[in-house]
Amino acid sequence: MARCGEGSAAPMVLLGSAGVCSKGLQRKGPCERRRLKATVSEQLSQDLLRLLREEFHTDVTFSVGCTLFKAHKAVLLARVPDFYFHTIGQTSNSLTNQEPIAVENVEALEFRTFLQIIYSSNRNIKNYEEEILRKKIMEIGISQKQLDISFPKCENSSDCSLQKHEIPEDISDRDDDFISNDNYDLEPASELGEDLLKLYVKPCCPDIDIFVDGKRFKAHRAILSARSSYFAAMLSGCWAESSQEYVTLQGISHVELNVMMHFIYGGTLDIPDKTNVGQILNMADMYGLEGLKEVAIYILRRDYCNFFQKPVPRTLTSILECLIIAHSVGVESLFADCMKWIVKHFARFWSERSFANIPPEIQKSCLNMLIQSLNDKNAAFLLMESDRLIISLPRVKWTEAALTMASQLQEKCIAFIVDNFSKIIQSENFALLLQSQAMSSTADLLDTILKAIEENITTENSCSLLMALDTLLNSDSTKEMVLNGFTCKIQALRDKLWIFLVQSFYAVRHTESWKLMSTDDQQKIQAAAFDKGDDRRLGKKPIFSSSQYPICDMVPRDTKDEESTGSASDLYNLIQLPKEKKNRLHTYIKNDNRTGAVAHTCNPSTLGG
Repeated sequence: MARCGEGSAAPMVLLGSAGVCSKGLQRKGPCERRRLKATVSEQLSQDLLRLLREEFHTDVTFSVGCTLFKAHKAVLLARVPDFYFHTIGQTSNSLTNQEPIAVENVEALEFRTFLQIIYSSNRNIKNYEEEILRKKIMEIGISQKQLDISFPKCENSSDCSLQKHEIPEDISDRDDDFISNDNYDLEPASELGEDLLKLYVKPCCPDIDIFVDGKRFKAHRAILSARSSYFAAMLSGCWAESSQEYVTLQGISHVELNVMMHFIYGGTLDIPDKTNVGQILNMADMYGLEGLKEVAIYILRRDYCNFFQKPVPRTLTSILECLIIAHSVGVESLFADCMKWIVKHFARFWSERSFANIPPEIQKSCLNMLIQSLNDKNAAFLLMESDRLIISLPRVKWTEAALTMASQLQEKCIAFIVDNFSKIIQSENFALLLQSQAMSSTADLLDTILKAIEENITTENSCSLLMALDTLLNSDSTKEMVLNGFTCKIQALRDKLWIFLVQSFYAVRHTESWKLMSTDDQQKIQAAAFDKGDDRRLGKKPIFSSSQYPICDMVPRDTKDEESTGSASDLYNLIQLPKEKKNRLHTYIKNDNRTGAVAHTCNPSTLGG
């Protein structure tokens, strides 16, 4: 059987460390705990009910009429002790006795329901037990006064230890920090968990021993198999451990096993102090204990992330630790929540020294999430935050990664602002950007944005940029900053845009953004355009292949001087071509003269030659 714990070890994170913060739990803490309690309680009930239905490792059989019911002595002793001693008490010394125990005066359906309640009910089931006992006692003639039986009374049972209040001798040699009152103060998920936990705390009817670090733990095969897929595979089938009276586990400590056993039996909702939560989470994953994983995740959210309610300085490092744990164990939901929180408050997290210890791939993912989150509302904010981070970080070794990421983010923000300038200037964060630049001695960010806009002016975006600058110049926030030179800088960029629009009029007028400009601006640009007669778009100068030389290159060198002063007809006479091709060229030149095109653009390949 493969041993647990052979994978990568989880990061060392202990409860009660300096990074733990318990503030802010009044709002979200109780709600999260109720959700966890309901989840773990339901899992415990379903696991025990499946154990009853599938009849794994049963050790007692009841006969009700013609129907046989198989059950587990340990579960019955923990849940219905009075029923246990009135039905099984006489045979408790013979644990291997599989002879059916007759239950009279009870219907089969009623008894099946009774067993299902024993194995799955999360409440106190004393009333159900008394009802069944009343019928049985009436049948065997026992007086009602004899029902006052202290729990449990099994003086003749050598295998039952629930009546003992001290720790059994075989496990009394554990370390002081292992067997402590804290361990027994852990809250069970339900009444079912509280009853079953007694079977572990004061072992009764155990049928297997578990050895870890030289320590022995008494347990029950049925409960282990019902609660853990790892133990279910180990204790059944063809594995050697299925027929042995003990197993030895590797890769975990006895402290961690004690936590696991408390959860298996009681569905406990806490982990003792000074316990490695990361290792508990890893162990729960290895042993197939989904409920214990939920408990560990809840503790990480509560004690290390403060339920992501407020970025308290003391929690910054612990959230980064939680991120590493979630990544190493593969808890995607917790990892995603940590990443979202770090991205939301990236300037504070990136300035932490512990951020430099995060694997580079996680750092890159964090940057990519920020870039992907860029929108019209937050682009200016992210630009300001990245700039503040670059200014505040010291130039030392551990800040190199954060500085590089902040610079890359700043570049992406500026590019996004240029591409969406008309929308971004309407956001609140852009107004805050202008205010911050007005209060700064140097308006570096605004200068950078305006320079980037100037360098990225194109035919397609020039009209929209001009309209955006006009909006910005007419805004109240910009008018208040006239003394700081902001208006002059924006006006200077607008002047350059205007010149570009005039020079590129014949191409710009065909763009979609041209239609959005005011009629007044359109008329002014058209009036100032250099060439008013050509309505065609400006195109690139054609590039000819070797078979497409211009006609002028076909003219003899000694006649080119004449060509430069002659007409298109003179050029026609100079070309040595067959008669039929000359006729085609003559027609082509006549047509071309009507449009005013230059003859040297004629392509001989179009003449059919």
